[in-house]
Amino acid sequence: MFETALRRTKPKAFALISIKALVPALALLSTNLLLCGSAFAESHESIAIHTAQPSIEYTSGPQPNRTAAALAANDKCKTATTEVHPQGYCELVRMDNVPITQASELKANTQRHPLFLWRFTSNTSTLYLAGSLHLLKQGLYPLPLQYEQAFKLSNKLVLEVNTDQISPGEIYAKTQAAARLTKQRYLRESLSALDYSRLARTAALYGVPLQALQSYKPAMVYTQLSLMGFIALGYDPELGVEEHFSKSKTPEDILQLESLDLQLGFLFAQSMETQIAVLMDTVKQFDEIETVASSLVQAWAKGDDTTMAKIVAEQNGSSKLLRDFSEQLLDQRNVGMSKKIADYLNTNENYFVLVGAAHLAGPNSIIKVLEKNGFHGERIYSDLPNLRDAPITHSTTEVSHTP
Repeated sequence: MFETALRRTKPKAFALISIKALVPALALLSTNLLLCGSAFAESHESIAIHTAQPSIEYTSGPQPNRTAAALAANDKCKTATTEVHPQGYCELVRMDNVPITQASELKANTQRHPLFLWRFTSNTSTLYLAGSLHLLKQGLYPLPLQYEQAFKLSNKLVLEVNTDQISPGEIYAKTQAAARLTKQRYLRESLSALDYSRLARTAALYGVPLQALQSYKPAMVYTQLSLMGFIALGYDPELGVEEHFSKSKTPEDILQLESLDLQLGFLFAQSMETQIAVLMDTVKQFDEIETVASSLVQAWAKGDDTTMAKIVAEQNGSSKLLRDFSEQLLDQRNVGMSKKIADYLNTNENYFVLVGAAHLAGPNSIIKVLEKNGFHGERIYSDLPNLRDAPITHSTTEVSHTP
């Protein structure tokens, strides 16, 4: 099952590890979609517990889709426990008949393990490069202290895109302009009757009725599906790693590696053939979303970039369209982001750079691109007690407390 999940992940994992800029725009759209009706009238139930008293279950009651059920169960738990249990948190444990892996099981269980964190140095600058997940669960906080130390040692925070500098209205408007169909009138016209039926059932299951998305390109639909699928499992865009660190920096100290327009172009400028292939691959694989999500988060928490690379690479199978899509979404962007990172190392500032974790795994990762250009980073391990006191060697592959 695990190997199957590794071969089939990237489209469903899209919202978690790939382009960050779309999350705010999709969140705005999601609120409205949850209230829409569906031709597939089924009842769904989620169960939440509070970690301080896990024997008590809070049910969503019958809901029209899995995402609405997740939000309802979590709200019931919070309402019942906020004053009674000030310590701990509410967490989803079941989605219909699917068990949901709890945060405590997703964390690394060894004292010493690699982190998705590297340190690069020059004569004038120190730069920490960290892998992010764009959505997380409350139980995955606090982050390992080395992330927090690297952030505090840096006077600049660098994101893929700094959406805080753009109003929600502008993000929404630009996404609408890029994501709307231009040659076809309706999404339905681009799909066979069988494919459209499969898509409609999956979309309805997660509260994304296609009637509201008929004028959008397939890329908007599969990103929306990905986001709603992860929300149904208890992952929250407000708890993403970027959100966590952005709250502690002033706007003038937050920089970006890319622009919103560039990220939107990588998604929505793809050919319709490619977008449809990714969309239907996403639909076909959605039955395994809990296994996929858990495998991905565990790989990130353990600093397991080998598994992360498999998650990114093996999902494409024999499809040239999917391989080309992954190459453009990851490999090509890695080159551009690496150039910006190299430029930072020629300044007098210190930086904490956050990119989707997938950009730091595999043979064409940002790490590998930087190495090819003469920049060698040091991998940070979880048993290093204090980054400030750790020696800078410029060429080692890991930094830890253990010899």
